Amino acid sequence: MSKMLLGETQNDLATAMQEYFTSHQYTVHVEDSGLRILECLRHNLYDVVVLEIALLGLDGISVVRAYRASRGNIPILLLSSRHSSDELQCGLDAGADAYMVKPFNLADLAAHLRALLRRPALRSERVLVSGDISLNSDAGTVKRSDQIVHLHPMEFKLLQFLLRHPDQVFDAHALFERVWQKDSGQLEDTVRTHVRTLRQKIDLPNCQSIITTVRGLGYKTEHRSHAEPAQPE
Repeated sequence: MSKMLLGETQNDLATAMQEYFTSHQYTVHVEDSGLRILECLRHNLYDVVVLEIALLGLDGISVVRAYRASRGNIPILLLSSRHSSDELQCGLDAGADAYMVKPFNLADLAAHLRALLRRPALRSERVLVSGDISLNSDAGTVKRSDQIVHLHPMEFKLLQFLLRHPDQVFDAHALFERVWQKDSGQLEDTVRTHVRTLRQKIDLPNCQSIITTVRGLGYKTEHRSHAEPAQPE
């Protein structure tokens, strides 16, 4: 089941889209504020984003630009109520992946989204690197300074997920849902335990942990060129 973030100010259209895509195996979260959408993108993970350009507060193109500037890589499709070559160019230059003009056929929109959802699998990196840690997705191996680190399957999946989304913060619920692919259970204890054991296995003494705790928000990894000295928390 794919997760969609829908930014739409027209209530009737938002309801119709939510009902249609829910019936087609999506979970759909609806917002009408550009600032609120950016907040959702900071703290949750979606598979695809559909944004009306004329959002409240912050327009859709500005949302795309800000999200891409923060290195967000979720596919985004923009919706516009008018045919405009300039608007199309601005949207795509800001980082949108596709563009549709209202009114549109929901089946056509669904086809565009299926095409977007196929792209990450084609672009996914086989070897993920942060500092002296490298994870080979094909081989199922993790190395630290060229030494194999033995991880349990869920530890491997958690590290893989975080390395694929560097500099993005995920709370325990989002990690549990996306890595364990469940939406219930002892999620906080499960995530906390796996983060702790991962750190014990992959972190170097007196160096900053590869997994950063962002107080009150969750966990993230960061792009690093080498192992960095530990920082006081």
